[in-house]
Amino acid sequence: MPTFAAVDIGSNSVRLKIARLQAGRLRALHEDREVTRLGDGVFGSGFLTPESMAETVKVLRRFHRATQQIVTDSVRVVATSALRDARNSQAFLEWVRSATGWRVEIISGVEEARLIHLGLVSSPRVDRSPTLMMDLGGGSCELTVTQGGHIRDAVSLPLGAVRLTHEFLRHDPTRKGELKRLRGFVTREVNRIIDRIAVAKVKNVIATSGTAAALAAVASHLRHSAGRARPMVSRAEMSRITKRLARLPVAERRKIEGIGPRRAEIIVAGAAVYHELMERLHLKGFRYSPLGLRDGI
Repeated sequence: MPTFAAVDIGSNSVRLKIARLQAGRLRALHEDREVTRLGDGVFGSGFLTPESMAETVKVLRRFHRATQQIVTDSVRVVATSALRDARNSQAFLEWVRSATGWRVEIISGVEEARLIHLGLVSSPRVDRSPTLMMDLGGGSCELTVTQGGHIRDAVSLPLGAVRLTHEFLRHDPTRKGELKRLRGFVTREVNRIIDRIAVAKVKNVIATSGTAAALAAVASHLRHSAGRARPMVSRAEMSRITKRLARLPVAERRKIEGIGPRRAEIIVAGAAVYHELMERLHLKGFRYSPLGLRDGI
């Protein structure tokens, strides 16, 4: 029974998933995640900072120990937006290799979308009707249209929550002018791909990654839902959540159930992107899925 490990080096967080093939299906054995904010410096100066690289390598050493303890047959390590943009990415790759022996693969936005698609279609909850998959990370946002298990279109936009927070949101709480400029930028980017999405006539929308998880939790909290959080977020709820989060300082955002202390720092930008996607693409809402890039790897 082969055992596989997937490592996702993102612009906001680093993630590990180890799974074993049993009876034709992958059974998760171990998962780990930590926010290292690797893309923080990249989106301002174009360079990875020594601090973010050191913190990320420290986490990757921990992941490496886990893959040795569980004895994995194969490990694939991929990096996304921050490493695609960084001018000093080679220095980081060599640091990781010397610390763990791993060769990091910097994947394109389209390859990232393909792997996210593979992860999501492994779930029986994805039917054969046209579906839009949205993954908003720290540095980019991948949109994939799928039907019958096959990709019809895929695009990567520079709309990551860390990137946009750094570029547009400088004050706490966020100022109206900052939000206006942010929305204008997001609108211009989304307008580029509206026709490509509209022609697909999507019936379902699935969102993945940490921002979508947080927004689904916030929506459930605002509904005063009891028990387990519902993974659905409607367009109307997304509008209310975006306005509410933008008014609050980060200390108050941290108090909202479902938003972690580090996520609270970037959730306003992430919510703004989801709100604009809902509005511009005329989507009724989205369903959150815990599956994603690691599962596709």
